[in-house]
Amino acid sequence: MKEISLHILDLVENSISAGAKNILVEIMKDSKFLRIRIKDDGKGIPEEILKEIKNPFTTTRKTRRVGLGISLFNEIVGSCGGNLEIKSKLGEGTELVAILPASHLDLPPMGNISGTIYALVATCPDIDFFFKISFDDKNFEFSTKDLKAELGEIPINHPQALSFLRLYLEKNLGGIGI
Repeated sequence: MKEISLHILDLVENSISAGAKNILVEIMKDSKFLRIRIKDDGKGIPEEILKEIKNPFTTTRKTRRVGLGISLFNEIVGSCGGNLEIKSKLGEGTELVAILPASHLDLPPMGNISGTIYALVATCPDIDFFFKISFDDKNFEFSTKDLKAELGEIPINHPQALSFLRLYLEKNLGGIGI
């Protein structure tokens, strides 16, 4: 994966696979650091797996013996001189925090953040996402729980709701991270 946004998408998919119903995605970048935090209320990771979670041959999946998402992201974080920390409690959820130097030459491009958020909301309408994004002096917060309340009986993945969402995200996040 050549863009940070694709790693974020992959990491959030891990949360969804863990049965999370509430997922926080926080991306903060200033002149010194890029900080990515993903926190969920999924089933959590057993301690024996958590100890080896950055190893590509550690996975809870039954269909294959490798788990490349976290290990590839950890490799990128490490190659940039950053740090990746993962905390988890069974039955309570998992929190992943990555801190990378913002100006490191090996830091991949951010990619399409608005497209990533749109894809998550459109394909996972039953999950409550909270996105908090801060790039330099531009701040953005978005909660699918709030949008669902505004929509009332209209599902969040209704074509008109998604059309509104796409425009809203592009207006508020356009130009960030691409």
